[in-house]
Amino acid sequence: MNADHQEGFTLLEVMIALAILASVLVVLLGLRNRDGELHRYAADLLEATLLAKQKMTDQELAGFPELGELSGTFGEENPRFSWREVVSATPFDSVREIQVAVLWKRGEREENVGLTAYFVKNE
Repeated sequence: MNADHQEGFTLLEVMIALAILASVLVVLLGLRNRDGELHRYAADLLEATLLAKQKMTDQELAGFPELGELSGTFGEENPRFSWREVVSATPFDSVREIQVAVLWKRGEREENVGLTAYFVKNE
C-alpha cells in the first residue's frame, strides 16, 4: 500500500459539505415556519369572510336598514373577531349602502375583511 495515495475526503471537503448542508437546513426550516404562518392567516381570512357574510345575511333578513353605524363582537363562539357595520345613504332614497367589516388581531397588526352591498326598499 502506497502512503502517497490515500482514498477519502479531506477535512476541508467535509467541513465545506457540512456548511452547505447546514445552510440548506436553515432555509428549509424558515420556509416551514413561514408556511405555518400563511396557513393560519388563510384560516383566519376564511373565518372572517364567513362571519362577514353571516352578518350581511342577518342585515338582509332584518329588512331595510336605518342609517348609522353599529359595532360589536361575535360572542364566545368567535372571541377574536369583532365587526363594524356602516349604513350610508345613496343618491336614491330607496337604496342603502351597507359596509360590513370583520376585524381581528394578528400579532401587532389589525387585519380586516370587508363586504359592501346595496339594499333596495321594498314598497
